[in-house]
Amino acid sequence: MVEFNSGLDIKRVRKQFNAAASSYDQHAVMQKEVGRRLDERFDYLKLEPKRILDLGCGTGQMLALMKRRYRNATLVGMDLAEAMLFQQQAGFLSRWFSRSSTLHLCADMHALPFVAGSFDVVVSNLALQWSISPDHVFSGVQHALARGGVFMFSTLGPDSLIELRQAWREVDPAPHVHPFVDMHDLGDALVRTGFVDPVMDVERLTLMYANLRDLLHDIKGVGAGNALINRRKGLLARSRFKRFEEAYEAFRTDQGLPLTYEVIYGHAWGAGPVQRRTKDAVTIPLEALKLHKKS
Repeated sequence: MVEFNSGLDIKRVRKQFNAAASSYDQHAVMQKEVGRRLDERFDYLKLEPKRILDLGCGTGQMLALMKRRYRNATLVGMDLAEAMLFQQQAGFLSRWFSRSSTLHLCADMHALPFVAGSFDVVVSNLALQWSISPDHVFSGVQHALARGGVFMFSTLGPDSLIELRQAWREVDPAPHVHPFVDMHDLGDALVRTGFVDPVMDVERLTLMYANLRDLLHDIKGVGAGNALINRRKGLLARSRFKRFEEAYEAFRTDQGLPLTYEVIYGHAWGAGPVQRRTKDAVTIPLEALKLHKKS
């Protein structure tokens, strides 16, 4: 099994997303656009799912899209950050979930707690880039999918935030942007974990900003700050940050400062639940979640 992004501090990831829950929807322009594009890919699949899992559901945008598309399905929104789930239930999307069969669970995508074959669809919008091991996540999804179920996802590729990465590299040897997994490596991981007929493609989206302050504010506002274990601790010297600003200005065009995202889309079909060997794992049937459903 190949481990990617092993330098990520998962506790830090959770802390950042919890802190950003109340500001997430205001700043998640790119995440919402990719979610819409991911949803459109279901147009080409003939599905009538009864149970759908949104892996890394955040404040619930993808869940709302799935509910519009599959009105009779039971949906489960799972996220590492409990504040995201609370925001989802209290925010503007709550009207979708209060009257629908939607359940919420705070859990780690590296240890999916569901019984075998629980879902007909697993969807994940821009969450997998926070994984320390795609193989481990994919294996769990394979286990949770019913035979013939589909896994549809988006994530970020290695050319994402390339301007940010290069500008920091010019002024500070400490890492500021964590590595992202290549599309071909993700496809190989799907095959290794037993998925059938994986389809992968990629596109680039570039957001333009008037200034660096707004750019960094958006990144922080969605909880996507530096979560590397070996990140620089403490405050950065003002002189060094000034040099970083100057380095980023080199990317300015007539439209403003660019921030590029390499967005990877993938889908594959489940071959049926796999045997899991973790003796201490706890699995949850969906019926148990319904007992705790918010009224």
